[in-house]
Amino acid sequence: MRIYFTADEQADERYQKMFSRIIRLLNDSGVIVMSNLADPNVSGFSSQDLERIDESGEALLERVDAVIIEGSRPLPESGYLIALALAHHKPILYLTERQKSVNKNLVHLTKDKNTAKLLRLASYSERTIDGTIAEFLQGVEIGEGRELPNIKFTLRITPRIERYLHYKTHSSKISKADFLREQIERLIDRDEEYQKYNK
Repeated sequence: MRIYFTADEQADERYQKMFSRIIRLLNDSGVIVMSNLADPNVSGFSSQDLERIDESGEALLERVDAVIIEGSRPLPESGYLIALALAHHKPILYLTERQKSVNKNLVHLTKDKNTAKLLRLASYSERTIDGTIAEFLQGVEIGEGRELPNIKFTLRITPRIERYLHYKTHSSKISKADFLREQIERLIDRDEEYQKYNK
């Protein structure tokens, strides 16, 4: 999963530490983080990727799964970024530190039923930021109530495994890919160590 995280790069050191913590939380959750911030844990597109994106006319935002904006110190480009993310149907988490006010236009946007599905406003503290990020990531993975497979993965298998998959799926309406996804979902549900980590 790729997340674009943006925050005020001119913010004081206290905020910079929080931004780094958010990036580390995302990395620890297996997320590739792209950002306007200069942080060692941030990834970027290669020059070839940028060239291909430019040639195709795509927006960079089309290549990420969601956007997180730390808006305690509002950025001038936040409105544009939110509009672009909404246009591309990307989930957005707009974070503000507790006791900080949120732009009333953003609050108004969350009252629209279509926008409310994508835009989430959340206030956080040192104590609650981990849970807020984890909850948002789970929502991005699940989407609107159902998890959609959207990551292509190539798996080379042996003839024995292929025979087994054919045996398990030939008289059913389920595809081999769906069968494998179901088996992996069961493994995830039974993996107590992963469930603890995920919480």
